[in-house]
Amino acid sequence: MNRRTAIKVAAVTALSATLASAYDKKLVVNTMNVKLRDPLNPTKGEQKHSPEIKIGSKDAKGFTLVEVNIGQAGIIHPSTAKHWIYEIELFADGKKVSSVSLEPETSRGYLAARVNLSSVKTLAATSKCNLHGNYTSSVKV
Repeated sequence: MNRRTAIKVAAVTALSATLASAYDKKLVVNTMNVKLRDPLNPTKGEQKHSPEIKIGSKDAKGFTLVEVNIGQAGIIHPSTAKHWIYEIELFADGKKVSSVSLEPETSRGYLAARVNLSSVKTLAATSKCNLHGNYTSSVKV
């Protein structure tokens, strides 16, 4: 087998494994954007679904560690076969800079990215729950 054929076989195998492990899209029953009833006093359910954004330290190249956990005030969103965060998106001044797709039971609502924040004013993250919709939080940089 030549190198080109080996690369093609490896790519098809990797794609097949990815598709085979993907969650059942029929389990995503709510894709509506949710607005908190009272942003200053969120309910426990709202806290469970809202992203918590933490800004860490800068690396030698000037990129800052940004971590997004789904759940606030010590409440962590579950990751079960029927209720999980299936995607998290991170935005810097409205521009998508990172995202992660998550599998039920295998992974939980977390994203980490190194972002150049030198001219960024606001970071926002959106969590997408298969049952309860999309929740967005933001922080000033």
